[in-house]
Amino acid sequence: LEFRRVLFRSGAIYADFSTAPAYLKSDLCSRALQRKIAFVDVALLAVVPGNGIRTTALASGPGADRFVEIFKSLGMPIESLGEEPGDAATRKLLRSVFMKGLAGVMIEALQAADRVNLSSWLWSNLTSEIAKADESLVHRLVSGTGFHAERRLHEMEASVQLLQDLGVEPVMTRGTVENLQRVLEDGLPPIPVAAS
Repeated sequence: LEFRRVLFRSGAIYADFSTAPAYLKSDLCSRALQRKIAFVDVALLAVVPGNGIRTTALASGPGADRFVEIFKSLGMPIESLGEEPGDAATRKLLRSVFMKGLAGVMIEALQAADRVNLSSWLWSNLTSEIAKADESLVHRLVSGTGFHAERRLHEMEASVQLLQDLGVEPVMTRGTVENLQRVLEDGLPPIPVAAS
């Protein structure tokens, strides 16, 4: 990004909405500060179509507080994380590991289900489970993996074989197998305690 190609008024804010790693946001912030521009790393946490200005967001960087003040007054549900550029982007990317991973694994399962005419059944089953999910279910899924990693590993190895037999490349399912192997070797990461 070449800030010198753009004329900014004194006191301008540059808000970067791109999805990029923290180191890039820090680099952009440094370049902006050299031009006396207040930089803001903005992370959108929901889809924009249908939400528009009401899209939930996070902001970080030297201009975050001012940006939040302006956009909250316009109706945006946005929170400032402080002056460190990249803090918003890091949170978005951590969330993306799950959100995009969930979509990826559902697509893989549906590809396999389609091969055996079970797409409708699988879709109904999965959407029902997701609709009734709460924190206790999520906690049980993660903590239960620690107790049942070996059994789940065998189950997922069988799932890999099923997908291969159906002609579906088990990219996501192989990742689950590798993850379970890592849990057996290293254990689970700490599970945060729910805020009361």
